Amino acid sequence: MNDRLSIKGLTTDLSNNLFGWDNKFFFTIKNLLLRPHVVFKEYLGGTRKRYMNPFTILGLTTAIAIFLFNFFADQYLALNLESSKQSISMMSNIMEKQIGENFDKVAYEKEVLEINTNASSFMLKYFNLLVILLMPLYTYMAFLVYRKPYNYAEHLIINSYIQSISFIVTSIIFTVSVFTSPSVYLITVFFLVFYYTYAYGKLYNLSVAESILKVLLFIAILVGTIIVFFILSFAFGYIFAA
Repeated sequence: MNDRLSIKGLTTDLSNNLFGWDNKFFFTIKNLLLRPHVVFKEYLGGTRKRYMNPFTILGLTTAIAIFLFNFFADQYLALNLESSKQSISMMSNIMEKQIGENFDKVAYEKEVLEINTNASSFMLKYFNLLVILLMPLYTYMAFLVYRKPYNYAEHLIINSYIQSISFIVTSIIFTVSVFTSPSVYLITVFFLVFYYTYAYGKLYNLSVAESILKVLLFIAILVGTIIVFFILSFAFGYIFAA
């Protein structure tokens, strides 16, 4: 005779389905952390029932990040402010040496810090929209760097999975930094660079040197894109202001 249903059994089943390690969400996250290249190859090769859809998991991890960043909104803005102060100070010192006495260091730092603060508030408010808008561009840069044998659509799948892990890990490290030290949050930068290099490196069977060169090229394209974006923003702002 089959076991009869009970409240305890139903509760156990629900718990396992929602939070169990064999749950599709946790199964996908686990494998993306341990062997991302296998997930990429199997999903792109047609073995898709084992894993959560890349766009679904991206939506869920984005929602988790949005919830945590907004729940600790003050701490999030403070972390970004502290990080901005350090980078702005380094940049202003470099510019001061190059330009000399004509460079107004105080005014420069104040203006850039205000821009960064507004940008952080904007990102916090429109985080989910930015993810949707920037993903195609982010994927295209990856496509330019790695290209064949995968097409743009397949790189979009790969980057959706990579971003999902990025949001999960960033959310965890951010939460830890809130209760410990803001400096802990800096670990996210090193992890994201390492994970991106590792995931694509394993997928393409690249050597360590080849992986580093590829990720440096990606960063160069990313930085170049950001610079062009800011130049165009200032140019349009100046035109419309005039």
